[in-house]
Order: sequence, then C-alpha cells, then structure tokens
Amino acid sequence: MDSVSVGLIVNPIAGLGGPAGQKGSDAADIRAIADKAGYALTSPDRARRAVAQLAALLDRNGRGLRLLTGPGLLGEDAAEGLCPTTVLGPAAPASSSADTRALASRLAEAGVDLILFAGGDGTARDILDSVGGAVPVLGIPAGVKIYSAVFALTPMAAGSSAAAWLSGTGRATARRDVVDIDEDLLRAGLASPTLHGTLNVPVDPSRLQARKAATPASDANSVAALARAFVRGMAPDRSYVLGPGGTTSAIGRELGLATTRLGVDVVRNGALLAADVDAQALEIALDGKEATVVLTPLGGQGFVVGRGNQQITAKLLARLPLQIVATDGKLASLAGRPLWVDSGDDDVDAKLSGYAKVFTGAGTHTVYPVHRVFEETQGTTITKEY
Repeated sequence: MDSVSVGLIVNPIAGLGGPAGQKGSDAADIRAIADKAGYALTSPDRARRAVAQLAALLDRNGRGLRLLTGPGLLGEDAAEGLCPTTVLGPAAPASSSADTRALASRLAEAGVDLILFAGGDGTARDILDSVGGAVPVLGIPAGVKIYSAVFALTPMAAGSSAAAWLSGTGRATARRDVVDIDEDLLRAGLASPTLHGTLNVPVDPSRLQARKAATPASDANSVAALARAFVRGMAPDRSYVLGPGGTTSAIGRELGLATTRLGVDVVRNGALLAADVDAQALEIALDGKEATVVLTPLGGQGFVVGRGNQQITAKLLARLPLQIVATDGKLASLAGRPLWVDSGDDDVDAKLSGYAKVFTGAGTHTVYPVHRVFEETQGTTITKEY
C-alpha cells in the first residue's frame, strides 16, 4: 500500500481565550486564566477529529498514512491510536510559539508531504516564520482568531481536504494569506488585521474558508439604519446577547450603551446588564430568563458561529433563539456563498442549519442559507450541506 507522510502540529492552548472572553490565546497567562475558570482544552480534540477523518479516507483510497508530530500535547496525544506515528523532538513541560516553530522546522526537514496544524492565526504566523512556503500547509480551525485564508471550514473538512489532495496526482497549491490581529488591540476594541505573508495551501475552494474582509465604509449608513430598526423592535423584559462585530456594536450605540465592539454583552430593557462577558458570566447574566442571541456574520467569511464568539457556547445556542443581523451589502459581499456555523456540537450545528431569516433593516428580512459541514467519520459522506 502506498503511503503518504503528514506532519501534525497542535497548539494545545489555541481556542482557550474564546470562552474566557480574552479575544485570543496568545497571552502568556491564558492557560492559568482558563484553568482557574475551568475551561478545558479544545484544540487537541479538533485535531484528533481531523486526523481520524484523514486516516479513514486515505485507507478507503488504498493509501497508508505515516504521521510525524511532536511529543505530548504538541500532537502525539491527539493522534494516539489513529495511525502509525513518529514523534520528533524532546518532551516539553509546556507549549509555546517557539515549540511550534521548532516542530515545523523538523517536519520540513523530514520531508513531509503536508503539514496539518491545529490552532489560529497566531499559530499560522509561527509556521510562516519557520518554514515559509517550503511545505504545503493546511489549518485545522481551533483558535479564537481564525481570520487567515489557510484554514479549512471545520476540523472534519480539514481531514477531508487533506485526504483528497494527498490522493490526487497534481497536488495543486495556491498562496493564501496569513493575517493576524494584535490581541491587546482586540481587547481595546480595535480590529485591523495585518497581512504577514502567504503559505502554500492545497487548492480546495469548497472546503477552505476565505480571508476575513472589513465592512466597507460605504455600508455605514445601512448599518446605522439597521440598528435603529432593530432597537425599535426589541421586546420588553427580554434579554439580548449581542455578539462581536460592527453591526451588533451599532445596536449598542443606538441604545446609548457602551457595549463591547469585539466582545459579548447582555442588554435588557435598554440597560446594559453585563459587558464583555466570558462564557460563565454570560450564563449568570441571563439567569435562565427569556433571551435572544444576536450575531452578525464575519465579513468575507460568512461565519456566524464559531469564529471569535466562543463565549456563546453550543449549550447556550441549543436552548436560545438566534437572530442573525446583516446589511444587504454584507450579504452581497459573500458573492453567493452561504453563512456557516461551527459550534463544535454536531446537533447544535444541525439545529442552526437551513434557511435563516436575516434581519437586514426596517421591516425587511432576507432568507439566506446557513450551512454546516457534515462528514461521517468513515468518509461515506465527505460534505453535505443543509
């Protein structure tokens, strides 16, 4: 049986800053903050789902998988029992960006066909700094900031995409952007992604996400009009969870409240109940009362759930209604691409999928498709959109 070699890099703390309300996981103390609040690591599980999908599909295609990875949480633990694995480098007590860069260099020197990494934009930057365009790279979305164009839509999509590319003959790649935002600026409410370079990524338009795009200044009047109309329709004695984004921030301004542009806030009867909450504080603020979650798609990518708003957990989305808000201009900028949900819970994603009534302004809604990527682990269905 022919075999392929794949390098796996897991940033184990990627994504921890989301439910903790930290806007990212780059801070040196993020692990301590998350541990204190009881938030568990999620990146290793997302990596494992991708590798399991990859191994199953390669086996179906008559190819073997030889995995090279780092010790412990850097990849060894996530891949345990899935396929033949070679561990490179010494065990480390903790993971850092230096560990990511060192492992990427070792994988490139080992001549792997592809590097799969689980993390966010910060992890992508580390790999860019280490190997540049020397090795094809594909991201498993596992971070808080996932604005770069080097990521698959979901972990399972990453496994499917890698398997399709490795099983092909041409193995075409394209240079795709790596962008990142300084987390201190994010916490200050400033979002301005900086382009740091490009990585060689397998060509697979149906399974890869686009780069985040800013809302054009010309849309400002439409955003303000949408906010005015939404506020007029807000029900008394009902809480509203306002997610991150310029559109939801405009709703806060229309209420005369100092809401958090890139955080999650709770408002009720025109008052700010809680600002910039983490997942636990959000549950406390809602206190079991009637509430609606209000989210706006990420510009250019179309993600409504699972990108930068992980404070709003799958558990919460399972019981509360979701109202998507977006201007006609933002929807048009998606050029026919659907909205996406990636809560980390298949049942919740199924609930949110279908056709949603997107609030676009005074008395107007647009019925727009909301998709998830659904794959069975043995690959009998690689992608199925709803």
